[in-house]
Amino acid sequence: METVSERNVFDFILQSFRVVSLVIAGALLVVGSPYGSQTSYNGRLAINGRTAWILMELVSPAMLICAYFASATSGPVEHAQSSLLSARNALVALWLVHYTYRAVIYPLRQTSRKRMHVGIMLSAVLFNSVNGYLNGRWLSMFAPAEHRQHVATYAAFHQLRVCFGLVLFVVGMGGNIYHDNILTTLRRKSTKHSYDVPHGGLFAVVSCPHFFCEIIEWLGFAVLSGSPAAWTFLLNVMCNLLPRAFFIHKWYHVTFAHSYPQNRKAVIPYLL
Repeated sequence: METVSERNVFDFILQSFRVVSLVIAGALLVVGSPYGSQTSYNGRLAINGRTAWILMELVSPAMLICAYFASATSGPVEHAQSSLLSARNALVALWLVHYTYRAVIYPLRQTSRKRMHVGIMLSAVLFNSVNGYLNGRWLSMFAPAEHRQHVATYAAFHQLRVCFGLVLFVVGMGGNIYHDNILTTLRRKSTKHSYDVPHGGLFAVVSCPHFFCEIIEWLGFAVLSGSPAAWTFLLNVMCNLLPRAFFIHKWYHVTFAHSYPQNRKAVIPYLL
């Protein structure tokens, strides 16, 4: 009974998370980007941007690990840690690889980050807590039994899914890092606290290729896992990044009115 109850709670949180994502998307379309290079909040509730970023991003892998290795509420359920080379452990490893970069390497490589409102950080902590719980708990408790198979066995039975999903994940993460590096290098070369028009890679066709690549990356993860939690996370990512991309795209056009390439789209090459 308790296990069924936990599944009911899980499903309720999952459905609520989807609805909240759509609400956030609508809000962002109205208010624009709440943090990043286009903001300038320096009030009493502003905190160090790099510290805030690291703390709020580390919550996601921490919560996923806690949810993944937590004991089942009841019943003879196989523990997540029983098979080191299982397919679900491989998915956890991909999650940790992403957040090693996103939560640690990425912010430490940046020359600086603008100060962030503590409320933005706390909202991100809440989001990452829920997201980490949903993905970790699904892999641990609610994934089909085949996810407990050896990763090679799982891949042999799902060749198309594994190949397609892994390519999307690797290409997406690689593209994300590549375009982040372009922005970081551009920032370092700046002689003053100003911004320049980025060039190189997919910046030739969109204003936010790093956002586009992150969407591709999490699409790959969702394809690999087949998890409703992962597909919901992809929806979350799109609801967050697409409105921010539109805002940044508009900011570029206003800031560099006479020099910004007119052929660039906001985030999806040649489309959006």
